[in-house]
Amino acid sequence: AMSSNTYELTYFPVKGLGNMIRLILEDQSIEYKFNLITKDTWAEVKPTTPFGQLPVLTINGETKISQSHTIARYLGREHGLMGSNNIEQAQIEMWIDQTIDIRMKFLRMIYENYETGKQPFLESVPALLEPFEKQLASQEDKTHLLLGKITLVDYIFFDLLLALVALSPNCTDSLPSVKAFYEAFGGREKIAAFLNRDDIKEAKFTGTDHL
Repeated sequence: AMSSNTYELTYFPVKGLGNMIRLILEDQSIEYKFNLITKDTWAEVKPTTPFGQLPVLTINGETKISQSHTIARYLGREHGLMGSNNIEQAQIEMWIDQTIDIRMKFLRMIYENYETGKQPFLESVPALLEPFEKQLASQEDKTHLLLGKITLVDYIFFDLLLALVALSPNCTDSLPSVKAFYEAFGGREKIAAFLNRDDIKEAKFTGTDHL
């Protein structure tokens, strides 16, 4: 069921943790206004956010939701991406939480330990992604991670893979099912159109010079 709510997404000019939210909005044809926050305007906007951080989703011009995965889950529930019962929702959330574990390792390396940590992190990627490889390999459908249909975790997993492939283009070579998922999901018409936009191509993945 499509929601009739209006949305504004406020974020910085990086892909970061806002990108997965934009992938959902774009691919699901959910109308939204994007508010770009720069270094110059952040000081003014920061006190108006729930926790002094972005992204923030404003719903119907009044309710502000912060925390990227909370925003994603909200959109998932509103737009039919969280499965058809509580068991399916729990499976979706389980896999989302696993992507968060990997993303936190990625972000710690990028922000705290890039020079010496990059190579060990890249060496750990096949093991980190092995459960996803096993899950995708166990089913004929390589275009969705589970349940044979598009769910919220597909967007979040794909967004994680975008960052990993940007860090190391060959990082999925030993994971054929993950690679097939990545290519299929990236080939979705609205996803491909969004990622090919100049402003999105130019946006860095993080707030660092590394990536």
